[in-house]
Amino acid sequence: MLIPILISMKDYIRDKKDIKNISIISTIIFIILLTIVYMFLINIDVDIKQLEMPVIYVIQKISPKIKIIYGIIILISILTTAISLGMSFLKNTSKSKSQFNKINIIICISAILFSKIGFSKLVTLLYPILGGIGLIQILQILLKKCCKKG
Repeated sequence: MLIPILISMKDYIRDKKDIKNISIISTIIFIILLTIVYMFLINIDVDIKQLEMPVIYVIQKISPKIKIIYGIIILISILTTAISLGMSFLKNTSKSKSQFNKINIIICISAILFSKIGFSKLVTLLYPILGGIGLIQILQILLKKCCKKG
């Protein structure tokens, strides 16, 4: 997932100063948001391992109305992420319109099949696999960068 996004971003961000600024701002925002989530999660009154989505449990305790809003935000986030990753993948793998359409159909059918598995089982199955693939991608990027310097 990392490579298609990075390849797509090269068309928009070219200046090293912009890359540095975006990285710093993104990191600060990410740390602030993680701190807020952590503060909520340390106040859970049940065993966190028993909860499929602990943040939803915490939000339910705060306000059921906020839970609905949060659910909508999560659905929109999932949808926009899926669309952007799918388009990045299609853009970088298909060489023609017909190949684009074939791969798109395969992605849609795969999504339907994977949706039947369920969220927690899907995360349990795919998280380690995609984490390993992500590490390989990062190593490839670093090796390519080192080879260019050497």
